[in-house]
Amino acid sequence: MLALVGQTLAAQYPLAPSPVVDLHSLTPDLRFGGYVSVRGTSRRDTLTFSVNRARLTAMAKPAPYVALRIQVDFTATGRTSGDTVPAIVLTDAFVQLVPPESSRIGELHPALIVGQFRTPFALEFLTSFSLLQSVNRSAVVDQISPRRDIGALGQFVRTRHVMLQGAVVNGEGPNRTINADGRVMGFGRVTLFPIEQVGLAAKYMAHGAEHGWGWDGRWIEHGAIVEGEFIARRGPFTPTTSIDSHGGYVLASYKVRPWLQPMVKWEELHDSRTTGGTTKTTRLNYTTAGVNVLSPGEHLRLQLQGIFKHEQPVSTGNALVAQLIAIF
Repeated sequence: MLALVGQTLAAQYPLAPSPVVDLHSLTPDLRFGGYVSVRGTSRRDTLTFSVNRARLTAMAKPAPYVALRIQVDFTATGRTSGDTVPAIVLTDAFVQLVPPESSRIGELHPALIVGQFRTPFALEFLTSFSLLQSVNRSAVVDQISPRRDIGALGQFVRTRHVMLQGAVVNGEGPNRTINADGRVMGFGRVTLFPIEQVGLAAKYMAHGAEHGWGWDGRWIEHGAIVEGEFIARRGPFTPTTSIDSHGGYVLASYKVRPWLQPMVKWEELHDSRTTGGTTKTTRLNYTTAGVNVLSPGEHLRLQLQGIFKHEQPVSTGNALVAQLIAIF
């Protein structure tokens, strides 16, 4: 089960991704890893190149039941107008505690995380970008799902049957140590494993009068991956803007050869936001199709994919993307 839910540095697509670290993969010495992603994107009459991810991770086990994880991103510059974001941004920074075997209750395997981590909500966001089947995360995950935050997370795994996750965070996002509104954001996520190859989850988020909910599922067997996710969010998104949005995606891929993996993904988002007396509604419908070319161990992944878009009220046009990811 630890192999299914643990976040190791190996290129293994997880059935039930989690911010919890597998202590069995660590030693008292610092262990470094990470990945770099570069891409070229063609849209209409434009062609752009970028280093869209460059992340370095350090992990260690200073005591038998303690893990430390720190991750930084070196490609933050340019993601906002004016390059106001520093070039290096902290993504993960937490301490994890796991009780000794002698103190566990029955078949429960608990873990506690304190610090900055991925919030236990969207399946696609809990999955590392370096392992995704598509070149982008879905619009619904990018635009309405909570991401990283600062707080505490508890996880309970009962053998191969169920995984329970709950978290309380500031609700301000990563690298913001001040809770401006004084409210906390709470999460609950339950994942069931009816059979060894399938994980089915339901999730809920509450932040004052704002609420988010959804479901997701993933099946992995014999080179095939099928997954889907639905997310909805409603209520005061910011002090001045309310949100009423929902969307989801379905994805399938299959390794026709150990090195060749065709994939297809369909996604949809209906996003409605009201500020004052003005409501802005966006509708997106994307289809992504292409192939992933894999090295042995999948430490190198070349993704060649087309994104075919139907957008309202503004269209950004279809795109062809070539992305190379190196995991180390």
